[in-house]
Amino acid sequence: MKSVFKSCVSFAALGLASLSAPAFAADQAAAQAPAADDGLNAIVVTASTGDKTKLNSSISISSVSASTIADFHPASQGDLLRLLPGLQPNVSGPGGNGNFAVRGLPVATGGATFVQLQEDGLPQVLYGDIQFGNNDYFTKFDALTESVDAVRGGTAATLASQAPGAVINYLSKTSKSEGGFVELEKGVNFDYTKVNFRDSGIINDTLYYNLGGFVNIGHGPRHASYNVSKSYQIRGNITKELADGKGYLRLLFKVADTQEPNDTGGIACGNISGGTGWGGKVSNLGPCSNFDTRKQSIYSLNNASFYYVDVDGTRKQTPLNGITTKQKTLQLQFHYEFTPQIKLDNNARYSSISGGFSSGFFNAAPTSSVIGTAPNELTAATVAQVRYANGPNAGALYTNPLLNNNTNVYARIRDLGSFVNDLKLSGKFDLTNKIRANIYAGWFFMSQNIAMDWHTNKTFSEVSGNNPAMLDLYDSAGNLLTANGIAGYGNNWGSCCARNYDYTFTDNAPYLSLNLDGGEWQLDGSVRQDFNHGQGTGSISTGTAYTANVLQYNPVKAANVTTAIPYYLPDAPAEVINYSKQMTSWSFGGLYKPMQNMSLFVRASRGSRFNADRMTFNGYFNRDGSLNNTSGAAAVSDYVNQYEVGLKNGGGLLGGRYTAELTVYRSNFNITTYELSATKCGGVATGCIIANKYRTMGAEFYGTYRRGPFNFIANLTYNKAEKMPAGSAAYIRSDSIPDLSYTFAANYSITDNASVGANVTGVTSTVDNNGLEYPGAAVVGANVKYSPIKNLQLGLNVQNLFNTLTAMGPGNSIASTSGNNAVINITSMVGRTVMGSARFSF
Repeated sequence: MKSVFKSCVSFAALGLASLSAPAFAADQAAAQAPAADDGLNAIVVTASTGDKTKLNSSISISSVSASTIADFHPASQGDLLRLLPGLQPNVSGPGGNGNFAVRGLPVATGGATFVQLQEDGLPQVLYGDIQFGNNDYFTKFDALTESVDAVRGGTAATLASQAPGAVINYLSKTSKSEGGFVELEKGVNFDYTKVNFRDSGIINDTLYYNLGGFVNIGHGPRHASYNVSKSYQIRGNITKELADGKGYLRLLFKVADTQEPNDTGGIACGNISGGTGWGGKVSNLGPCSNFDTRKQSIYSLNNASFYYVDVDGTRKQTPLNGITTKQKTLQLQFHYEFTPQIKLDNNARYSSISGGFSSGFFNAAPTSSVIGTAPNELTAATVAQVRYANGPNAGALYTNPLLNNNTNVYARIRDLGSFVNDLKLSGKFDLTNKIRANIYAGWFFMSQNIAMDWHTNKTFSEVSGNNPAMLDLYDSAGNLLTANGIAGYGNNWGSCCARNYDYTFTDNAPYLSLNLDGGEWQLDGSVRQDFNHGQGTGSISTGTAYTANVLQYNPVKAANVTTAIPYYLPDAPAEVINYSKQMTSWSFGGLYKPMQNMSLFVRASRGSRFNADRMTFNGYFNRDGSLNNTSGAAAVSDYVNQYEVGLKNGGGLLGGRYTAELTVYRSNFNITTYELSATKCGGVATGCIIANKYRTMGAEFYGTYRRGPFNFIANLTYNKAEKMPAGSAAYIRSDSIPDLSYTFAANYSITDNASVGANVTGVTSTVDNNGLEYPGAAVVGANVKYSPIKNLQLGLNVQNLFNTLTAMGPGNSIASTSGNNAVINITSMVGRTVMGSARFSF
């Protein structure tokens, strides 16, 4: 079987070798993804020139190996980032939709505003904060991942686009080797099964391959009543080395079909002292009697699918299945050395991406808040009763003091495909017998499609963690005013958000880098010019409420009835966008090595980012699609200024080896962007423009220590982050950013066939958008591995060992208060999960 596979791979590789199109990126020494265990002597290939070690680079760069990530066992891509200094992710589900702050640069809206996620040196999507299309939807850690790099600040601004804060690069195993493994992971205290696999092979002296991925299925650690996880991902690469060691040609591919839950949130109970604004504090957070967010969610059999009205006005049904993606990508990397001093690299990828966001949002509010109100635009009748719409209590009065009044959303991702190419020519020249000049010139191009339609229903459901039911609203005469909990189709956020659009954004970016290397010292500078262009059309609603007549059973009347439910369509005249904008980014640094194992560096950088789909429907464009001069020209882009001083050192300590990296930084930026959530918009659920100034100062530390069978990793990030809201003249503490975040991970090999490990990750206190302070917390994990026979490894991994309830940040809003007691809308870490595994290596 293996020989047949090798023959197929060989045939594909020979076809690849016949191609004349160029493809990727870095010296042959850097062609293989570096293992994080190489420490400060590993070659930096992410957002860098690709020929310097970490010790000899005047940037902040850290790496974590695949084995460290596997022991940490992150529940999401956001949790994985907790292993890296400088990153402050919020709690998110395995499907994604996380918010990633970096170095105190907060997420003013959603997604990863200043952070680019890459796979093998290229972004999957150009923008990290696409609405209903965050970059963590599309990048998943798997068995082919060898390490994850993080460059914070510095050349992230000039050697990557849309990444003034950080570049996170998932590097595949591309090395020449034989063998692999198959691993079965099984939830012990929850329903989840995952198979990981990897295979590597050598076809001949110059041709080899690597293949890996995963398949999973299950209800998940929050015990949904149906399979919320149902995914597969397969990635691979084939490398052809060129004659005479001149370089290589590499084909990489990915096929993925994923369905994973986003974290919908829930409620927690606690105490509040000092009010709900500045000076107020939350304490004693714990589960509520009817909802434990550590092990429950709103994924329910009673809301496993829902109706929406499509853009053509027809009423349809969609499963509530979280975040789904369908991806097919093909990537080509080419490296060629004309001489030992002059080299050409090209990295290109075509991606076909589609999917959807189909999920309920959660916001507990007093049930009394709907009594006496009109549920929609089509009726003057007011709500007098709330009853269960389905489930075992269907038709009975709902007496819970809280209900969930947030929306069911279906955002259809028709197209997020792209083409990206990064071309680079490098040269090394001796200026004197002691000074060498390294020159790099490149051109980055990416064309990003963003085509979606949104369907945001006005929805009511039970506040419960156990298969919550939908809730119907009735008037005083017993007439139904909703249809299975839905009071309107596409109208939850008003006329703004029945949307249908199709855009293409392109980024052309020439860049230039010069490094002068004097052995003990270095000076470098780089500059990038981004030419951004956006074009396309999109429509929202005029606010006209159309009528859907829904036939249903009314238990109060004991009869079938027809209920008029309003719906909005994207029927407004199309908004045209057709604009261009350019921005200049730069980064200058210097490095000095007072001794062989120590370097000191300083750096100043200005990076840029462009807004994309968040620009639309906000009055920023003229009728011809150009940016208007009053607000559009300013809102389309933002600059981030960063200044940093760093120290790197490695050596011997107490019979072992250590590495230490410390960076002190200061940064500032302004941002103008659009946000949907009521949490960020002062309780307004129809969206708002956020126009704030931000500044931060802090320090980040990353250290490793290895002595014999003992291995230890530590990262800490301190921030003093502040913001100046629009219309204010004073800075206040930034919401959601802890003063200190940290992660420690240790592993000890007891014998050659047994090891134990532990980790802890935590944050200090944070404030919400109103200034209410939430307590910090830490979550502990542990793992055990044992090999009873050769090639077989058994494992047990426990995350959140002490079952801590924490949001690792602020809550979303206050649902209700009674004295000092409060019910709080919160998105918490998953509770204690136990996972067993069996790995067979070959």
